[in-house]
Formats: sequence, C-alpha cells, structure tokens
Amino acid sequence: MSTLHLVRKSAFTTNDFAQCLSVLDQQDSIVLMDDGCYNLKHSLMGSLIKRADSTITINVITNHAQARAIETMAEVKHIEMVDLVELTFTHNKVITWQ
Repeated sequence: MSTLHLVRKSAFTTNDFAQCLSVLDQQDSIVLMDDGCYNLKHSLMGSLIKRADSTITINVITNHAQARAIETMAEVKHIEMVDLVELTFTHNKVITWQ
C-alpha cells in the first residue's frame, strides 16, 4: 500500500519531516511544498537521498521552491500542482505533515 506524504513545514522549525521519514515505506512518495521546500537544505535530506531508491520518489513543487529561492538537487523531481493532483490518485492514502 503506497502513501503520498505532503511535507509542508521545515525541519528547521518542527520535527514533522523527521516523523515522516520514520514511517516512510517502499513505494511511498514525498512532496515538498510550502515551507517544506526548506528541507532540501536540511541534513535529513542527505539521509533520505541515501535511503531512497527506485521505489521511493522525492518531489518538490517547482513554484514553491522558486518562491523561496531554494536550489534543488538532481535526485528530486520537479512537479507542478497538476502533478500533485495526479499523485493523490495513484497512491492508496495521503498524509499531510504540517
């Protein structure tokens, strides 16, 4: 059963991202949005990238990262809001971390 994790808060201000990573399973996807885009610069991101393989997808809403002047990395897929809607239909459940 796959889960879509919507991460909306920064790990610099709350532990939501760490909690998300603790329950992350194979076939899950993460979408960094709003202030969750700041997690691209957090040390937890490095451990996630090492852990992520072909079964875990890391996404970022492009406009949200650009609005915060955050550069992304090659391991992170850039998506738009329309792609986020599609992801909600391709996963069994959605959890919002906020």
